[in-house]
Amino acid sequence: MITDSHVHLLPPQLGRAVRRFFREHIPGPLAYPDDHQVVLAALAAVGVTEVWNLPYAHKPGVAASLNAASAHTATAGTTRSLRVVGAATVHPGDEDPAGLVNAAVVRLGLRVLKLHCSVGRFDADDPRLDPVWRVVVARSIPTVIHVGHHVSGETYAEELDALARVAQRFPDAPLIVAHCGHPATGRAVELLARHASVHADLTPRVHDPVAVADEVLEAHPERFLFGSDAPNTAVTVERSLARLSSVSDATRTAILSGNAARLLAAVDASAD
Repeated sequence: MITDSHVHLLPPQLGRAVRRFFREHIPGPLAYPDDHQVVLAALAAVGVTEVWNLPYAHKPGVAASLNAASAHTATAGTTRSLRVVGAATVHPGDEDPAGLVNAAVVRLGLRVLKLHCSVGRFDADDPRLDPVWRVVVARSIPTVIHVGHHVSGETYAEELDALARVAQRFPDAPLIVAHCGHPATGRAVELLARHASVHADLTPRVHDPVAVADEVLEAHPERFLFGSDAPNTAVTVERSLARLSSVSDATRTAILSGNAARLLAAVDASAD
């Protein structure tokens, strides 16, 4: 069982826009084409049995359509050997961000939330997100959040302070620091060490694998998730999987599947 908790199977127009952004700002060859079926087949071929599909809203007013597309992709992409878990997104500028998240979970069957601070131009502790964090806590929705604002996708250590404030105010919110805050991974690890509900994924940042020492993974095996960032990555899934060959079997199992399964199992999707 392998769960890739960080995949972007975006609607065609948005997918093309993301690729154009990469060509202009982060040039270099990527490991996968922007094709859902090709990406899913490549992941399944190396043993991935589940993916979390993460959309992200770049401005107010687009989250509802992205969430509907995510639900469709989850249904269309799921096969007997690979399950696609749909994620929702929201923007703090939306008219009713908490309502959008509730509807995504209850009506659309989405089970994860994705927030991207640089794309949406907001901070994790934006006051407009407070109603969203209350929903996240009430429904135990695992929330993958890209904290950094740099055009390269990098996160600076001080930018994680906003997420620390969220974790302090909403201690039961299951937060997942995307890319383990690369390159500020040390600060991200400090954050999860201080807050029991904070996790991090080991997703590469375009060309750069996330550098987290084995001893850190062994010290917090229940707090890390595996991710690839496919298709918008230059690091193959095989390479990311190989990086975990030096940790214990128990730690590797937790990172590759156990932690993701535990987080999903806790989601409350009951009708209000």
